[in-house]
Amino acid sequence: MKHPIKHRQSGAALATALLILTVLTLLGLAAMRGSKTELRLSQNAESRVNALQSAQAIADGVTQNDGNLTIGNGPGFSACYVPSSSGSAPDSLPFTCTTSGLAAPGDTALQSWTYARVLREDPEFLSAAALRGAGNSGRSYDYARFTVTGGYDHSVNGFGAAEVVQGVLKLHAKPTGVSYQ
Repeated sequence: MKHPIKHRQSGAALATALLILTVLTLLGLAAMRGSKTELRLSQNAESRVNALQSAQAIADGVTQNDGNLTIGNGPGFSACYVPSSSGSAPDSLPFTCTTSGLAAPGDTALQSWTYARVLREDPEFLSAAALRGAGNSGRSYDYARFTVTGGYDHSVNGFGAAEVVQGVLKLHAKPTGVSYQ
């Protein structure tokens, strides 16, 4: 009768399994950290795009309201929209506001985070020679030039901030006796 030979086990399998488990755990933690960073980056990018779109919407809304593009006040005139003190107005505006006569933006959810300005530019009128190709008479019409600034600043709550500045030409009937530069 043969007796089984007793082998001494040294625990190498256990040590190897623990080493592999440790490596896998470290890889999992590194992947989690990387995904958290990528999530933050994508949230920041989304916030930046939303802020830019909101600023553009404010500038477009101000431009579409004919009452905001007043020709009669002449070059150098500016009008602003700044949220009320109960809202979270930006700490410092990139311009000085002489008149707060702009109509508020249409979306009331955006009003407390937005600001806008319309500035009438020099010269007083621009010739409308380009309109001749469109079938309109350049003798009857001219342009007034405006700079419209629309801004959105929700950065105090960790959201984005952006500003859009665009030029606008407003077509109107030419006044008599105007000379162009």
